[in-house]
Amino acid sequence: MLLAFDHADIPALEAAWSDRMLHFEGGKPSTRAEELEGLKKRKAGPPYIATRTWSDESVQIGTDDALFIGKATEVQGGNDSHGGYRYVGWYVLQWARETSPDRQSAWKLRLWTWQKGGQASVRDSWNEIFRNNVGFEKEPNRLLVEVIQGLKPGTALDLAMGQGRNALHLAARGWKTTGIDISDEGIRIAREEAAKRKLTLTTVNANIDDWDFGTEKWDLIAMIYPGDAHIPWIEKSKKGLKAGGTFVLEYFAADPDHPDGSYLPGQLAKLFEGRAFTILRDDLVDDRPDWAMDKARLVRFVARKNR
Repeated sequence: MLLAFDHADIPALEAAWSDRMLHFEGGKPSTRAEELEGLKKRKAGPPYIATRTWSDESVQIGTDDALFIGKATEVQGGNDSHGGYRYVGWYVLQWARETSPDRQSAWKLRLWTWQKGGQASVRDSWNEIFRNNVGFEKEPNRLLVEVIQGLKPGTALDLAMGQGRNALHLAARGWKTTGIDISDEGIRIAREEAAKRKLTLTTVNANIDDWDFGTEKWDLIAMIYPGDAHIPWIEKSKKGLKAGGTFVLEYFAADPDHPDGSYLPGQLAKLFEGRAFTILRDDLVDDRPDWAMDKARLVRFVARKNR
């Protein structure tokens, strides 16, 4: 069943799923109809999970029901260029024997749950990603590299710095750079690399939601791959930029493969409308993203605060 889901094999899933099937991985459970609708929107391509290795499996079988519990170590598919994310979690699959109107009996999946192994905080999750060192680009973001070529170095703020690939590039090009991230593992790696390369880099290990960007403090603010759940960061960036300062953002555009957290066409332009800012770029492109997959639709946005 999971292989069929990985490959979006809708006929196989329609045959395996009960009409009352629920899929629950935190948040709100989804129904059979909702899952099938999502699969129909999925673009053709590599499987959702490339490999899945099982351990700690157990099965309980009754007359009319069966329960499977297993721990799976999974590697994300479709991200060969960066290396797929690693996931470790527990599956619970509950099957029931159902009788059709023509009195034929068949096993159908009623409940499908997955939960991450252990209770990880947001910080723990990002620490694990940076510790594994797969799933993302190691070189500086191409849009940011292009934008700063025409700018005089000044003060720069890199939001969600991670391992520091962009902050280190800015520092190497003469920018007085501050990088902020919730992951202490990412901060550690960035600091060590800065010391190795003899670069000056200020790092802040904090929750960006609670951190004060200041007022007219920065000549450049980079927001590379935080999604639209972090629009409050954009509002703080607008206030924090100096006159003449530049805001740079790249992330996934709204797409069936990334329905949550992605930016809609024109969404960013609306946030920067008015006389205070000049929009220099607002592009939708199909390209290789820095995170999560080999190809996707991206938004690349650049705005300058007017003097």
